[in-house]
Amino acid sequence: MRLILCERQNLEEPEVTVAYREMTKNVKRVADYVRCVDRTLLCKKDNEEHSILINDIFYVESVDKKVFVYCEKEVFRNNYRLYELEEMLSRAGFVRVSKSVLLNVEKLIGIKTLVNSKLEAKLSNGESVYVTRKYLKDIRSELIRRNEG
Repeated sequence: MRLILCERQNLEEPEVTVAYREMTKNVKRVADYVRCVDRTLLCKKDNEEHSILINDIFYVESVDKKVFVYCEKEVFRNNYRLYELEEMLSRAGFVRVSKSVLLNVEKLIGIKTLVNSKLEAKLSNGESVYVTRKYLKDIRSELIRRNEG
């Protein structure tokens, strides 16, 4: 795949054109990612509404039927259920890593193997998220898919 970047002063906003001979998995992945770049998720913090860029989210966690959105340094509350967010965010590179956590694979910097078939996912903000045995296959396949491109 070849990348051509072209600066044009007359554009009001960035424009992305993807030219392809056939729709492959990699072309679809690029298109899905570009569609998600400017998408936001409405969240709350201290009774104020915030529009959070999806790409700024590190992970999403459900605790006691409440959903929390973790960014680099801040935590927000969201009203969606985890399964609804999983459906919405799957094209943006999020994968379920436990019963209660969705992880943004773009924020992953390393994985450490722990005892009893668990993994510890290290994120670029210094936090760690545990990957349970049931979801090992999902995150491994997502990582393999990203490395194939």
